[in-house]
Amino acid sequence: MIRKLQHRFILITMSGIILIFILILAVLNLSVSYSAQRQGYHTLSQYERRMDFSPSPVSDAKNPPPVPEGHPMEMSWFDDMRVMYVFYDNNGEILSYSLGGNPDMTMDTLEQLAARAKSDHKQNGKVSGYLYLLKEKEESTQLYLLDYSPERDMSARLLKVCLWVGLAAIFVLFIPVIFLSRWVTKPVQVAFDKQKQFIADASHELKTPLTIITTNAEVLQRELPDNKWLVYILEQTGRMKNLINSLLELARLDAYSDTGSYLTFDLSRAVKNAALSFESLAFEYEKSYSMEIEDGFSLHGNETHIKQLVTILLDNAFKYSDEHGTVRICLSAHGDKKMLLVSNTGKGISPEDQKHIFERFYRSDSSRNRQYGGYGLGLSIAQSIVKAHKGHISVKSDGQSFTEFVVILP
Repeated sequence: MIRKLQHRFILITMSGIILIFILILAVLNLSVSYSAQRQGYHTLSQYERRMDFSPSPVSDAKNPPPVPEGHPMEMSWFDDMRVMYVFYDNNGEILSYSLGGNPDMTMDTLEQLAARAKSDHKQNGKVSGYLYLLKEKEESTQLYLLDYSPERDMSARLLKVCLWVGLAAIFVLFIPVIFLSRWVTKPVQVAFDKQKQFIADASHELKTPLTIITTNAEVLQRELPDNKWLVYILEQTGRMKNLINSLLELARLDAYSDTGSYLTFDLSRAVKNAALSFESLAFEYEKSYSMEIEDGFSLHGNETHIKQLVTILLDNAFKYSDEHGTVRICLSAHGDKKMLLVSNTGKGISPEDQKHIFERFYRSDSSRNRQYGGYGLGLSIAQSIVKAHKGHISVKSDGQSFTEFVVILP
């Protein structure tokens, strides 16, 4: 549980960091791109005013004559080289044009770009990576284009640099987040450890008085065999004994982390031995019971715990199967793992209850569990055993006619 809490903290924290990084990256690149476009449109406007400043219209492919040095419309040679234009008369015929200083630009390409820009019916915009400015004059239509590739390349480089810096920062932050998750969950770990210790201590302390009460009641029952009150006492002390044993088992499983004492044993034989003990129960309650246990499987773990796992699942299946119902246990290969399946016909488990079925003290049907003496601890113990063996347990049910528990073991 603590490990899951740590993983959730790491996931939420890193997701927040990544989201903030993406937002910063998006804002930064959008602002740079917007600023570069504004500067580009300003350059086109400046060039357009410069053309108006020229004493006569240009009729060839050369750039217009420069303005005097220091004039507000003076442009750098770099901007002069990037700007191209096409002037049309009122009939749509080309009056003049300029290819700027772009050696890859041809008149045909310039005409195509100009036609696409005019079809947008906008004063300015972008077309095929070029910024354009369209001006309607009394005697002509002027279209100016700016090679926007330097700005686009700069934005791409900035994005690439930001991505690498951001990835490096996320990787660097990941390490302190791991340590922070341990620090944040430490109080929870302490509280959980105290809870486990309390359960173990309380269970041990309750065993002694419970044993004394049971022994005295049994002695009195021999003297008063027909006393119904003694029968009730023995019934309830028996239920309490089962509860205390379950709590102690949970405490042992929670505290047990030494896998060095695990041994490799015959899994098929262990499952079969545990399953055979339920044949008499099936005969007594007239239920159909089938065992499909393949031979040759072995497991590195605790054989006693695996037998207990099988017993819990089969006991649960027999308790909650319908009258004259069917119970089935199967052990088979599942890829390179082993799959233990225990199913029964019956009422089933609702989808809502399936989410909580492995929680401690959870009972989907309190009245029925009370009838069978359940406390909602059996499946919690089963899950703890499976986790201790690095496996996975799940439940399937349509909530109406069947229930199936599937255990995957390494």
